[in-house]
Order: sequence, then structure tokens, then C-alpha cells
Amino acid sequence: MTEGQIVLVADGPLLRVGWVQSYKPGRPMRVQVRAFGDDVTVLKLERPELAGELSLRSASLADAEKAVLALQNRATRDELDVAWTLFADRPLGIGELAEVLFGHEDADTRDAATVLAVFSHTGFALTHGRLTRRDAAERAILDQQRLRQVELDVDVAQWRKALHQHRAGMRATFGDAPQRLMAIVRGEDDPAAAHWLELDGRHTHADARDATDLLNELGFWDGHEDLDLWRSGLLQPWSAEAIASLRPTPDMPADAPHLDLPFVAMDNDAPHEVDDAICVEETPDGTRVHVAIAHPSAWIVPGSLADLAARQRGATMYHPRHVVGMLPDVLARDVASLTRDAWKPALVVSLTLDATGAPRDESLQEAWVRVKHVWSYSLVERALAGENTPDIDRPVLDQLIATGLRAEGARIRNGAWLLYRPDCEVSAPPFKPVEVRQVQQTSPGRRLVTEMMVQACAAVAQLGSRNRIALPYRTQPRPSHAPLPPGLYDQPADCFSMFRVLEAGTMQATPAPHGMMGVPAYVQFTSPLRRYGDVLAHRQLVAWLRGVPAPHTLQEVTQLAQVADDAARDRRQWQRKGSHYFKLLWLAGRVNGKPLDGQVVRVLASGERLVFLSALALDTPVRAPMLEVGDHVQLLVRNVHPTRGLVELAVTAT
Repeated sequence: MTEGQIVLVADGPLLRVGWVQSYKPGRPMRVQVRAFGDDVTVLKLERPELAGELSLRSASLADAEKAVLALQNRATRDELDVAWTLFADRPLGIGELAEVLFGHEDADTRDAATVLAVFSHTGFALTHGRLTRRDAAERAILDQQRLRQVELDVDVAQWRKALHQHRAGMRATFGDAPQRLMAIVRGEDDPAAAHWLELDGRHTHADARDATDLLNELGFWDGHEDLDLWRSGLLQPWSAEAIASLRPTPDMPADAPHLDLPFVAMDNDAPHEVDDAICVEETPDGTRVHVAIAHPSAWIVPGSLADLAARQRGATMYHPRHVVGMLPDVLARDVASLTRDAWKPALVVSLTLDATGAPRDESLQEAWVRVKHVWSYSLVERALAGENTPDIDRPVLDQLIATGLRAEGARIRNGAWLLYRPDCEVSAPPFKPVEVRQVQQTSPGRRLVTEMMVQACAAVAQLGSRNRIALPYRTQPRPSHAPLPPGLYDQPADCFSMFRVLEAGTMQATPAPHGMMGVPAYVQFTSPLRRYGDVLAHRQLVAWLRGVPAPHTLQEVTQLAQVADDAARDRRQWQRKGSHYFKLLWLAGRVNGKPLDGQVVRVLASGERLVFLSALALDTPVRAPMLEVGDHVQLLVRNVHPTRGLVELAVTAT
């Protein structure tokens, strides 16, 4: 092997002319090849990777291509077909083929025979210097592969041209190239994208990192995506077949009433979906509370592709960068979502609160509801702070909050612990700064909605218990050595002290008390647009309301809910991983900046203090032996490594 030698390089089913640019024994040679069109690229190849070597040498790749073209013209296709039939199934050497085609054998005719046999003809296969005969079926397959390779070359040529324009600072259009590269990222097979990466000098076998590097260069990848998440399959969109398996119209009883009540939906500033709305009215017997819950099960056929897909997802994944719905958007964010001024199917839980806030007279019905008010929590907070908020009906808001506080107080007297640890929402759109928004868990609006949902879940559980309905009941024992009495707690140290003594909650198909909630039974029921267990509960309850057999037995309820819980747990792990990374990325921009407030929540075995940063809802160890649990501190960010999950903080004040 020498520099300037002409070689043949395999490119899938095709061969390309190669020119040895440099060669040093024991190291990969650098071989110039021409991709489809006029682009020249350099490949690093080991000698065994070559498809063939010629004795010819040339001064450039262009000269090598001319020399090979001249060799290709030394014999016709018919002559090669004759040679192909003469040797039947017997292997032959290059020299033998040269003798048949040209009447003699020398270096020149051997080169010509090599090029003609393996470069221009599909009848021969060259292996270790010997030619073997291909049968008709093999030839047909190879012809198809070569045709497909030519088609791929056309795609790659367009992409490479656009890449050259991009690198030259020109405007470039890449068509579907980013989507094709994303297939490589997901671990899927895309020959054209893989070939492009190889020709661009990545690796002989393109991998996900090569694809993300090129996507990053093109401006379609910002370097903060989780490759493992992309390859997990969790980001795959809903299939058209699964969406088509939904009912075109909701399955609602013909006599389902239209409840013309002033329902209020209260949520974040930009909710992904709206599951619930509430309404309160005063009656002679007490305060009647109505909680309307979205009814997506009216569209979902049990056992359909949509039902199976939702069960496998288990829950909506609220990753800082990706929101992946448990249900397709057409259902969760459109026809089933409780949007303003539109009649929507719902399951409506009604109950009466007495003067002390204790619930009674629970009922459930399928009904059509129309939301009158849609208020964000931030708007409610501004209204309560005295700002002018014309969209808020203040008497309605005051009545709702008073009702919620009364019910909350009754639950605490019944032995409930309400743990409202500070929280935050993390948003990290590609190519934009990370946004961290603190969530005031104890704001009146949030507490109201939380309490009304607890009341609805407890009411449904009571109905299920009295009527022996198999539902996914949630239960949790009361902590036997609680460090704090029942009550509402919002200090991180208090919440952490309770977390340490809590026993794990469980799910079962028969009712049992929920000690932390302070209710005799509890069924998750209020988030069917984002939790499959809630869809399962709706399905069982609708059968009871309609007087038909339940779709699932007690055992099936347990099994199906567990499958959904496991899937939901998997998504929550991805959420936590992504949230933690982007929180640290946010912190990385604040090294030696403004101090952050925190509270010591635990003394670790290492002697370090676990400090909870309220602004980020993040706990991290800090070397501060002088601090005790409950102490408030200010911390300065010294060093952060988001990829490794490392953060170094220093105490500046207590």
C-alpha cells in the first residue's frame, strides 16, 4: 500500500473510487472519496475495510476516477455476462477473469478485471481476492440496493450542499434532514442520515452523539437535551391509529342534564389541560359544593388502541422541556378540557358542608357543564391583594375561599396533616434561558382548589364504599410517631420532619382510611386528563351510575391501576431528573451572585447539613456544622456542574 494508490471503497451496496491521501503502517489510512455530486471527503480506514486495491497510482482523486472509468470501458456488459456463465458456481481468481476477458494476465488486466467484475457488474462477489458467482436472486437484491443507495445519495448530496452553505454563512434549507438525524438520536435506522454523518467525517458507524453534534451545529439542538430520554421512546407522539380509535362523539346518556351553574376553573397561568371546575351555593341545609371533573372516558373505548396507549403512559409527563400527554391533545386539551363558555361532558361530585366544614350527602352524576369563570392563581392573588382585577367576581371568590378554609379546618380537626412545602415550576425551552417560577402552595387559591379536590376524592370513595364499587382506593396509615400535631405546615424543616415518619401509601380495590388526608377513604378521581388511574375510576363509576356491570373486576382494577402507577412512576423519574438538571443549570448562571435563601432541614450522617432552597425547591448538602435544623441561612453559589449533578454552596449569613 502506498500513497496515491487507487482503491475501491464500499459504500453500502455501492463501490466508490478511493485515492490514498496518506498511509503509515499501523495507522488508519486517509482515503479521499467523492460523495454523490462533487463533494470530496476523507475517510479514515483500515486496510481490511477496503473493497479492493488496484496497482494503479495517480496524482489526485480526479485522476483516479478517470483511470477507473477507462478500465470500466475495457469490456462490455455482455462480455462480463458470458464470463459470469462460464465459471458456473466455481470460484475464480482475478487473473483467470483477466485471461478470459483480455487473453492474458498482467497488472493492467488484473486491475481492469477487478474494476469490471466488482465495480460495474452485480454477477460477481470479491472475497479475499477470489470471485464467486451470484445467483439471479442475489443479483436482483443487489440491484435494488444499489438503486436505493443512489436515491440516498441524492438526499445526502442536497444536505451536504446545504451544510456547505451553512458553514459559509449562507442561508440554507435542510428539508427533513433534522428529523432524519433525530431518528439516529432515537436509536432508529436511517441509512441516509447515517451516511451523511460518515461523509462529514464523524465515525465509520454513526451514533447518537454524532447526530446531536451536527444538529447542534445546524441550530436544531442546544446541547441540553437528555439523550437517554430521547432514546427511551417516551417522547414518541401519539399514533394516528390510536387517535382514530377514540369515539368521534362522547358517549353520554341522552337524559344527562345541562347544569347551568357558575362553575369556576382555577389553574396556572398557562395550564396544559383543565381537569376541574368548582361551584358553591348556599342552601337551607348548608353549603352545597359541586366539583365538575372532565370526562375523557366518554371518548375512550375500553381495550382500544387509545386506551392501551394511555395505560402504558400512565400519566402526563411534565418535563421542563417536554410535556408528553397521557392522552392525545385533541382530547386532553380540546374536546374534553373544561374550557370557558363551552358545554362539556363531566362527572359532577356534589356534597354539603355543615357549619363546621364536615361533608355529608355526597352524590355523583354525569352531566354537561359550562365553565363561566377561568381564573389563574396569579390573578386570584392580585385580587386578594387589593389590585383592580375586573375578570374576578370578588363575591364569588370570597365565598369559594371561605368554603375551602372551612372544609380544610374540619379535616385538620379530623387528624389531617397538610404539608405545603415550597415548590417551583421549571421551564427550559430550547435555545432560551431556564425559567424558574416559585409556587406559593399556601396561596388561598391553590389551597381552595386542593381542598375541593380532596373533598371530591373522599366523596367518591364514600360512594364507592357504600355501594361496593371496585375502585383504585388510596390508603396511608397515620404516622405513629409524628413529630408535629395535625395541622397545616409550610416550613421546609417541618415538612421534612413529617416526611421522615410517613409510611408508604398503597393502592387497593377496597376502601380504607387515609391517615394523612384525614378522610375515611380516598380515590384519585379529579385528574383524568393526566392520570390513567383516574380514568379507570371514572369507568367503574359510570357503569354504576348507568346500572350496568362494571367493566373491570376487583382484581382487574388492582392490576390495571398498578400497571398505570408503574408507568407514571417512570415518567416522574424523568421529570425529576430533568428538573434537577435545569435547576442546576439555572444555578450555574448565578455563581458568586446574589445569595439564595434556604433552611436547614436535616443533619446528615456525614455531619453536613441538608439545606432546602425555597426558590428552587431543591435540597442540597452544605458544610455548616454550626447550623441546626430549622435555621434559616443565606447561601452563595460557588460552583455548579449540571451534568454531574454537583453543586457547591457556601453559607454567607444566618
